[in-house]
Amino acid sequence: MIMFRKVKFNTILEEWLQIQKGYVKESTYATYYHHVNKHIKPYFKNMYISKLKHIDIQQFINDMLDHGMLNHQGGLSVKTVKELVNVIKLCLKYAIKDHYIDSFDLEFHFPITNRETQLISDDNCQKLIQYLKKSQDMRCTGILLILCSGIRIGELCALKNNDFDLMKQEVTIHKTLQRIQDIDLRRTKIIINTTKTQYSTRIVPISESLIPYLNIESNEYYFLTQTTKYVEPRALRYFFKRILEELEIPYVTIHSLRHYFASKCIELGFDYNCLSEILGHSSVSTTMNLYVHTKDEYKKACMNKIKI
Repeated sequence: MIMFRKVKFNTILEEWLQIQKGYVKESTYATYYHHVNKHIKPYFKNMYISKLKHIDIQQFINDMLDHGMLNHQGGLSVKTVKELVNVIKLCLKYAIKDHYIDSFDLEFHFPITNRETQLISDDNCQKLIQYLKKSQDMRCTGILLILCSGIRIGELCALKNNDFDLMKQEVTIHKTLQRIQDIDLRRTKIIINTTKTQYSTRIVPISESLIPYLNIESNEYYFLTQTTKYVEPRALRYFFKRILEELEIPYVTIHSLRHYFASKCIELGFDYNCLSEILGHSSVSTTMNLYVHTKDEYKKACMNKIKI
């Protein structure tokens, strides 16, 4: 152990990051690279791995939540900080495995937050749906598909016409389109890759009410454009934002429509396992923890079922 005492934590981070390049998806590596170089390395600077303590990581968590590294007006989100800490934990496990350190307490504390994703109201959702149904723009049909199936925006952007089987009323989700950091060229680029996890590759039933709006041929055209060109997620987000402004609907993210879909499914009595598979989650707990936002009205309706 003595020979490793002068090794800096940042050196271990660089070693670990280099190893990951050959084992993880390009998008995952780009995320790791960004977290390490933008937040983790600048924070720990010249600290030696042998001097790193549990309290140092906990202080890192608190500081990132308070003000981040490059954002002095407000801290990072709990979700982002958890991603940063996950990278640190993976690196520390590597350090233990390669005998840079003997052990490390990898349990850390995060603040309890009750902040929920802002969901569109039922009235505004109906207003949005009526607008989308009247439009001839396939991007509007795509947004309807999110509302009726809960698919992710990257999955929607990667969809092609031949992913649909309208006779069986289902769509196969097996690709995702995303913009990532190009590490070598130091700019962003679009990649189309396999889905987020093995559970994300799935067949999703299509609601009968949506079928009439899917007037497509079985070919290699991208669903959102009906051409060989794709629409990238940030362009679709901007398109969605313009629709909300036109309809004078308070801003919500397009991803929140996935949350809305899950919440409505729970209210309609969907089986949790069924919903988890539709959303492409690895477990029911993920579905319940991330996407189910129970409204007070629904809570009251449930409680009113109890008779005395």
